[in-house]
Amino acid sequence: MKKISVVMPVYNEGEIIDKIISEWEDFLKLLNIDYEIIICEDGSTDQTKDKLSKIFNLNKRIINNCVEYRRGYGRAVISGIQISKSEHILCIDSDGQCDPKNLVEFIKEVKNNDFVIGWRKPRKDRKIRLIYSFLFKCLHDILFNSKLNDPSCPFIIIKKSFFLEIEHLLLDVKEAFWWAFVGAAIQNKAKYNQIAINHRERMAGETQVYQINKMPLIIIRNIYSLIKIKFIKPIHSS
Repeated sequence: MKKISVVMPVYNEGEIIDKIISEWEDFLKLLNIDYEIIICEDGSTDQTKDKLSKIFNLNKRIINNCVEYRRGYGRAVISGIQISKSEHILCIDSDGQCDPKNLVEFIKEVKNNDFVIGWRKPRKDRKIRLIYSFLFKCLHDILFNSKLNDPSCPFIIIKKSFFLEIEHLLLDVKEAFWWAFVGAAIQNKAKYNQIAINHRERMAGETQVYQINKMPLIIIRNIYSLIKIKFIKPIHSS
């Protein structure tokens, strides 16, 4: 692989965002890969914007895809992929839980697949999030007969040409973006594989999405999104 675009959605990661970007840059340079890192900042309210502004001014490989409002995780990812300049897109979260060292295996596997997704083994998240993911995976397996152990893992390489084929199915998906992407990909006969990854503890802060008071509405939206994708006719069906 000669070039890769890294898409990184960011929201209120001011404590660590400079460290995360630096860690990924160092590893990409070590692999001697031409790269761009697209920062899809999503209306942060902490010091994230100030730190990013300095980074953008100093480093032309770090691409500014910031907005002043909350567009949501899914829209942030889609926006980053749309402006990317490489055929291979690496999507990762900005909380420090994704380990760059796993990238080498993904690069090898994506040559023969439309996407390669991680499998957090073991997964270092709070218990409430693990329970939510387990229940949602049961629904996901029923709807899509997925053979993946971790369909929501935010460490994934996708061929841009394939993503653009199914992009329209994902425009209304907010939090459960990778669940929806995997479902839409399976519906459209994607070739894919999974790789066990080193999942790390968050470097700082707490997740901004999976909070108790937000869960009922999130669950309803996510179930609706998956059911909707399940019953949309595949793109290449006769």
